[in-house]
Amino acid sequence: MQQSISIERPAQEVFAYLTDPANLRHWLPHLRREESSLPTEGLQASPAEKRIRWQFDPEGEWHVAESGDATVLTLTTRRDTAQPADPTGPETPEDAARYAAEAALQSLKSHLEGAGGGDPDLHMPDAPSRVLGRGSPREPI
Repeated sequence: MQQSISIERPAQEVFAYLTDPANLRHWLPHLRREESSLPTEGLQASPAEKRIRWQFDPEGEWHVAESGDATVLTLTTRRDTAQPADPTGPETPEDAARYAAEAALQSLKSHLEGAGGGDPDLHMPDAPSRVLGRGSPREPI
């Protein structure tokens, strides 16, 4: 699976952010909990290619490309499915993988641009949510 997003920051800054181990929790959704262990191996950065590859599950890579004053960040994973947030709900394993990739890209964009929504220290404004296949509590179902 492959998805991209535009980030209004220089490519070098985006690449540096992704390669800093302190930021792994911001882009690896399954590591967002503080009690999860950060991987000590399996992450390789190639500054010449502006690619960051990893071998831990789900295996994949980031590619950072300049686009004028912005950066196009592409996430490629070797798996097209993931465990749905609610296995009894309507979300398919394919939807779950796509939503997880979208969430990682949006979180990185928010962190790097300093916008609300991705930074755990900032209040997240009301926005549609795909948790359990539903919107925010204020949205009609």
